[in-house]
Amino acid sequence: MPCDLASLRRRLEDLVGTRQVEADPGSNAAFAVDGLVPALTVRPGTQDEVAAVVAACAAEGAALVPWGGGTAMGTGNRPDRMDVVVRLDRLDRVVEFDPDNLCVTVEAGLPLARLQALIAGKQLILPLDPPEAARVTLGGLVAANLSGPHRLQHGTARDWVLGMRVVLPDGERIRCGGRVIKNVSGYDMNKLFIRSFGTLGIVTEVTLKLLPMPAARASVLGLFPELSGAAAVVEKVLASFLLPEALDLLDPAALELLAPTLGPGTGGHFALAAGFAGSPATVQRQVRDLEALITKQGGTARHYQEAGSLRLWGAIADMFGALPAAPHPVLCTLAVPIGRTAGMMASARARAADHGLGAVLAAHAGSGILRAALLPGAGASGEAVVSEMAAALDGLREEASALGGSLVLQEAPPSLKARVDAWGRPGSAFAVMRRIKAEFDPQGLCSPGRFLGGL
Repeated sequence: MPCDLASLRRRLEDLVGTRQVEADPGSNAAFAVDGLVPALTVRPGTQDEVAAVVAACAAEGAALVPWGGGTAMGTGNRPDRMDVVVRLDRLDRVVEFDPDNLCVTVEAGLPLARLQALIAGKQLILPLDPPEAARVTLGGLVAANLSGPHRLQHGTARDWVLGMRVVLPDGERIRCGGRVIKNVSGYDMNKLFIRSFGTLGIVTEVTLKLLPMPAARASVLGLFPELSGAAAVVEKVLASFLLPEALDLLDPAALELLAPTLGPGTGGHFALAAGFAGSPATVQRQVRDLEALITKQGGTARHYQEAGSLRLWGAIADMFGALPAAPHPVLCTLAVPIGRTAGMMASARARAADHGLGAVLAAHAGSGILRAALLPGAGASGEAVVSEMAAALDGLREEASALGGSLVLQEAPPSLKARVDAWGRPGSAFAVMRRIKAEFDPQGLCSPGRFLGGL
């Protein structure tokens, strides 16, 4: 049954103020998800206001979608309904910063880059480097379990969460975990909400572990005429005593995007980028050992120190942001066994070419994660492009699934999502996921339809 949006609008204005509720379709178009424009957007200013807003939506039967920085809104399927977008940008406070105990508690709307700048003053880091760190909020980081190249050593967001506050779909506020590192009592409820994409509630506060800033950082970029040379070095690194923080394979198209950071002389090459951190002596030794491996496999090495190293990895993480806006690329992430990463990169290049598509590829070679951007070929447009994109994605998903992996769409037009499910076929755990969704959100009001299997 359709909800009474006029009544809901008045209720929301009473809760958060008239200026914080928007009903204009033109303004709300900025918060569309896969072409679906919300009837209302609301900006609560406190966690209590978030709870009140959610309770009002639940009472009216209005479907809602939380919105942080918007960087992960392209992931997943088109929502079944989206009456209200709950914007969290006003929840940007640091609740508690305890540098002595290496932890910090922040509200969900605080951008990751602002947190990193704050804790850097105490020589601390949160070692997560997702794309668009300037826009990614801490709530979005957790809700989508985001990560970047440094997941090789430091994992994903779920590895750094100590506790959370969450507003459930009926407006009830709960706390999961705690604010100390030694917190082992009870069930780990955090894991339910991490990577739930707003389908079980709205994360309003996050407590995170931190690390001391390393004494030294350096990176090595190995350039190779063929992918096989870079892949051989990856194999040797993973079997050695080297401990890179990040280890990424890059194809020639990726190097073109990175040219402003890398400088001249990289055209037509494949590359292996490795980052190291620790004591100066340890970092220098690992850089020397990796350069020797690169040279032995017929590559040439460049190295980057401190700020240069940070710029390199920032450019790699944000690489797809340098793609032209039109025609918009299709972005996806493939996960395969680590030993098959280079092979999947080669296969993705070949499949894209077979379907007349361009491709830009970067892989976290020590984690088995391949990021791919597929672009329409020159002069191609319309339904023909959608058909070729769908065929290429179906082939890649089938290949990844045969290896025990997966393919997830990160950005795609609605016309393509109508033909290619963003998540793929649900696995054996789906029945449990469906029961959890029914328990937490019996009305199906939180981001309905966006997640796996239409949850």
